[in-house]
Amino acid sequence: MEATPYPKIRWTGLQKFTFRFSAIYFALLIIPGIIGMAVSTFPGDYWFKLIQWTGKHVLQIPYEITVRPNGSGDTTYNYVEVFLNVVFSIFFALIWSIVDRHRSEYQKLYYWSRVMVRYYLFYTMLQYGFFKVIQLQFPFPSQGELLQALGDSSPMGLAWNFMGYSKGYNFFAGFLEVLGGFLLCFRRTATLGALIVFGVMSNVVAMNFCFDIPVKLYSMHLVAMALYVLWPDVIRLIDFLILNEPVYARRFIAVFSSAGLNLARTIFKIVFIGGLLVYSFIQSKQYQKQFGEKAPKPALYGMYEVETFVHNGDTLPPLRTDTSRWHKLIISYKDRAMVRMVSDSVRGFEFKVDEKQQSVRMTPLRDTLQKFKLTYEQPSKEQLILRGQSKRDTLLIKMRTIDRNSFLLVNRGFHWINEFPFNR
Repeated sequence: MEATPYPKIRWTGLQKFTFRFSAIYFALLIIPGIIGMAVSTFPGDYWFKLIQWTGKHVLQIPYEITVRPNGSGDTTYNYVEVFLNVVFSIFFALIWSIVDRHRSEYQKLYYWSRVMVRYYLFYTMLQYGFFKVIQLQFPFPSQGELLQALGDSSPMGLAWNFMGYSKGYNFFAGFLEVLGGFLLCFRRTATLGALIVFGVMSNVVAMNFCFDIPVKLYSMHLVAMALYVLWPDVIRLIDFLILNEPVYARRFIAVFSSAGLNLARTIFKIVFIGGLLVYSFIQSKQYQKQFGEKAPKPALYGMYEVETFVHNGDTLPPLRTDTSRWHKLIISYKDRAMVRMVSDSVRGFEFKVDEKQQSVRMTPLRDTLQKFKLTYEQPSKEQLILRGQSKRDTLLIKMRTIDRNSFLLVNRGFHWINEFPFNR
């Protein structure tokens, strides 16, 4: 195991209980997730029912918990789960303290618990880091977002567009996450890796709170894990960085007494780390081709501004009071479209395109009774004409494409020299 530079002394009662609680708590966070990747039904209905019962009868939550874990990590389910994990950790730590009350320290057990946390952070940082490096987590603002007024953005949407605007900043943030995670894999660099992860994830926590991004709980857990890895070196770091005192160099000895076991450990470690690096990168590239900037574009992809809108033979002028007259059509994703009215309201549509028949079937996402049966033609690359009917109403809509490069956010670019600030 890892040698300590300080004389081996008995842990205090508080230190032992803190370790017992932390080791159990992080095990409850990490191990079920690993099992869940192998068993798709985990944690199953029993755990969900326990969370529902706890929320209703223990925490007295005035509504039933029906939403399971999803893209938001701050659901009621997640908060109740944290509560249960804390309760279980305290309960088992108390039992452990009674049963094992004569033990003086947990150096060896802490080493292996720390290994588990280090490699969990490594895998997590790879996932987040590579998703940023290839700009998958924070894509460039979409067509709809380019046309959306700044004041209509949610705080999370504003943060996503801020991050997504710059490939360089995405790469920088992702590279630091990958670097911090990679350094955690080795005992000699684990402290530096934990410091990097702590700094990077503290910034993520700040963004999650300040921009109302629903990953607050999970990001705080990652910061806590980084501190758990840093625990053995906290005193040394304070002495060196703050008190300006000399510190002992940390010595490392073989993990196992057998040379064969140490060789097997080294080989396994190289294969494991290399395999995770390759797997995470390949997975990220595959997701990029499915959902990112390299994903295939749908038929009629683009932004269109309505020039002529004819309803039942009458040409409707673009009056701001008209809630039915189209102003812009945005097609960004397969089978989906968004229409911005002249009144500035926005409606989402299911948008099915048949390229052979050159036809479109549109169904409002919030009013499935109103359906549009249209045909389309493109006299030129800059034009799109839709004609057809909705119920008994006839429509003729002539549109012109909006050049994405016409937006200042897209065409401004980078400048080494700025004689005056260009802030708009």
